[in-house]
Amino acid sequence: MSLVAALPGRPLSEAEVAKLNRADPVRLAIALEESGPTEGLLLATDDWVKGLRFLGGAWEVAESVAVESEDDRYEGLRRCEDAIREADGAETAPEQDPSAGSDSN
Repeated sequence: MSLVAALPGRPLSEAEVAKLNRADPVRLAIALEESGPTEGLLLATDDWVKGLRFLGGAWEVAESVAVESEDDRYEGLRRCEDAIREADGAETAPEQDPSAGSDSN
C-alpha cells in the first residue's frame, strides 16, 4: 500500500501529521494549515515530494516532484505548496462577471 493510499479519508490532525514525521519512509510532513485539521499536506521522502489536498472524501496528489538532491527537495516542497494553493484558489475563486468593472452608467 502506498503512503498516500494509507492516509485516512479525512483531514489530518496535528498529531497525525507529527506521527507521519516519525514514519520510516517520510523525511518531512508539513501541514499547510497553521492549526487544527489540515486539508493540505506536503510529504517528502528520499525519492519524491508530493503536495496533497483533501478533496471529496479522499486525498489527491496536486503535484509530485522527483528528488535527487537536497536542493531538489526544497524546490519540490515550494512547487508542491504552490500547486496546492493554486488549486485551492481556483476552486474558491468566484466566477468573474464580464460586466464587472465596466462603466455602463
